[in-house]
Amino acid sequence: MRAVLVLCFFLVFSACHNSVSNKSITLLDSLSNRIQADPFNSSLLNERAMLYVQKNNLDSAKQDLDKAYSVFKNDESILLNRGDVYFMMNETRVSKESWERCLKVNPNNIQCRIKLTKLLCAVHDSNCKSMIDTVGLLNDGIVPISLIVYLKELEEYDLAMDFLENTIGHGSELNRETLSLLAVIYSDTTSSNNFFNKDSASMYFDKLLNRYPDTFQVYYNLAMFKQNIFEYNEALTHYNSTLKIDSTNKNVYYNMGFCSMQLKEYEKGVNYFSKAINLDNSFLLAYHARAYLYELLNRSERAKLDWKNCLMLNPSYIPALEGLNK
Repeated sequence: MRAVLVLCFFLVFSACHNSVSNKSITLLDSLSNRIQADPFNSSLLNERAMLYVQKNNLDSAKQDLDKAYSVFKNDESILLNRGDVYFMMNETRVSKESWERCLKVNPNNIQCRIKLTKLLCAVHDSNCKSMIDTVGLLNDGIVPISLIVYLKELEEYDLAMDFLENTIGHGSELNRETLSLLAVIYSDTTSSNNFFNKDSASMYFDKLLNRYPDTFQVYYNLAMFKQNIFEYNEALTHYNSTLKIDSTNKNVYYNMGFCSMQLKEYEKGVNYFSKAINLDNSFLLAYHARAYLYELLNRSERAKLDWKNCLMLNPSYIPALEGLNK
């Protein structure tokens, strides 16, 4: 009886799966037949390209969009989608050109503007801040969190918080991305950040840990916060939590070495810096830090070896030249 039930379930599941698959194939075939009859219909080419994207067939999507673009160069939807496909294929020059043309056709196209802004901010374009500002002006003060992050990196804290508070005020969910940005801004000890607040930072980190307890970046950011406010033992505790999630991050071991050094636990510091070097034998700062600790431990020969390692990586590295001339 059980075997019969399993067989019935398999047949039903297979029928459903085939039905969905056939429907998808039929839609693609239908579009292909219509395009065969009307090969220069840019709307049909654009529509089929999006089906190809769903199937992860980017080459075919690119061909359709290029053909559609050759027919009608000022269609906003084609320009938007063409930029997306070329971006997915790491051909960002065409993405940039497509989205820029989209904005020439319609300066108020918010999707093209957001995508172009993300692209330019990612390569540290000097117009990043003004472009984000324009997105806010055109979108009732609502800016994607992924763009507000760039404002934080630019140390434009006032503008970042204005957009963040406005976006939250319009009912945006306090998801991980939003909570993380709030935690990072409130925990940022940069002197120009007027929003630094230990209590607020701790509150948002607590929320993040409650909702996302197995997230490497949450523990790492929290550990960095504790490190920056000189609470080194707590920082080490949180760095250890990151290692339970990912033990292959060289920066974690380097930072643990730094915290141990500040606590005058030099042997532990040497061990952490060594682990960082084992993960990346070109990690110049880790060689520098370990050489410094070897000197504090009166292990001058080992210190000299690490200073030499620094010079192999950077022959003009002044701290190493000074270390060898002592």
